[in-house]
Amino acid sequence: MNPRLLLTIGLGGVAALDAVPVGQTLLSQPLVTAVVLGALWNQPALALSVGIVLQILAASTLPVGARTPEDYALGGVVGCGVALVLFTSQPYNLARDACAFAGVVSGLVAAVAGVPFIKWQRRRNEALSRWCEEALRAGSERAPGAAHVAAVVLAFAIGVALTAIFLAAGYWLLRGTVETQTLRLGRAWSFAHPLWMGLGLAQLLNAFVQRRLVRAALFGASLVAAWAFLVIEGS
Repeated sequence: MNPRLLLTIGLGGVAALDAVPVGQTLLSQPLVTAVVLGALWNQPALALSVGIVLQILAASTLPVGARTPEDYALGGVVGCGVALVLFTSQPYNLARDACAFAGVVSGLVAAVAGVPFIKWQRRRNEALSRWCEEALRAGSERAPGAAHVAAVVLAFAIGVALTAIFLAAGYWLLRGTVETQTLRLGRAWSFAHPLWMGLGLAQLLNAFVQRRLVRAALFGASLVAAWAFLVIEGS
């Protein structure tokens, strides 16, 4: 198997760990994931194109009430991964925009489909916490460490498994469409750009209104830097 593909799948596990209180490396953010995968596959412009859109969508997702937000840690890896894998199988650079569009769609589907697994993982972690409490009452001092290791292994395994499944599904389901509908997907990608950029601007304005200036500055600087790179790369 392609080593870059194996590393991409492994990155899905690392991103899953970052989405829970382990590591906190920011790899659960699609824009950061895009930078890593772009360097890995030597296609930074394509990866950033997908990562910017998924980052904007992730920023607009709020955990309101008891609602579980979409899993953009998984979606970021899957979206960028599918776009990169599809592009490497195409003979012409003309397919770049079509692959980017397919990557964003794949990332969105993976993010939404990952919600039930997040809920299931939380239930397993609750069961682990109850086991840990009972073991501590019984005098086992190693119970907290064992429960922590089990939770880490579970999160990494779920991330790796789901990344592999969605990468394979995205590639096999979308490869034919990308090959036969390259121009149409490319036009759809161009038409959708203003909508995505408008959504990103709305997030910045919302952060300023709420006086969350540091968050707004970091989010805006990241998007501007990524967009500037794409403009320079494409010129």
